[in-house]
Amino acid sequence: MNASFTLLRQEIRLRLRGSAGPAALGLFILAGALAPLSLGTNDDLLATVAPGLLWIFACLASLLGLEGLFQDDLSEGRFAVLRLTSLPLWLVMLLMMLAYWIVVCAPVLIAAIPIGFLLGADLPTTLRLSLSLGVGTPALAFIGACLAAICAGLPRGTGLVIFLALPFFAPALIFGARAATGGDDMVAAFMFLSAFSLIALATCPFIAAAAIRQNME
Repeated sequence: MNASFTLLRQEIRLRLRGSAGPAALGLFILAGALAPLSLGTNDDLLATVAPGLLWIFACLASLLGLEGLFQDDLSEGRFAVLRLTSLPLWLVMLLMMLAYWIVVCAPVLIAAIPIGFLLGADLPTTLRLSLSLGVGTPALAFIGACLAAICAGLPRGTGLVIFLALPFFAPALIFGARAATGGDDMVAAFMFLSAFSLIALATCPFIAAAAIRQNME
């Protein structure tokens, strides 16, 4: 347990030194602030499209940190060292993915509240939006990191990761925006969104571990 917390702290510090977190947050805030300029001043229109827009911005923001996410660790032999510890490789990948979510995706949950108000969404809609992002963004982080692990051995795999990730983000985008909008199927949308994140949590670390192991050979 101590080794797990130690690795998680190291990963968070490592990700905080990079530019992925500020870049993702900056993109989310800037896109949300510029959206009213293109959509006009119709408050009803802005409030209607706010959940879908912010979910699209969240998906794009989560992609910014995938560039070379595991390439340095792989090329510098860090994974070879981590394999010598008591932690199984799937747990190492789980902790790395969790650190990526904390640094890149978690700040978006907080920024969604003022941006939601800026787009004219009321308080219940804004709170549902932030909650849906909290439930759904782990799936974005884990799936994106899993694809980054698969492409870690490629010299220029960043574009491929983004191309592959976007279709996998579609369920989270659909159910997340629907859950934030409200309505009769809001509870069902939250349940599907939660199930999607749980599936990503249960499968992505093992797939990523297998990919890293293959890239090391």
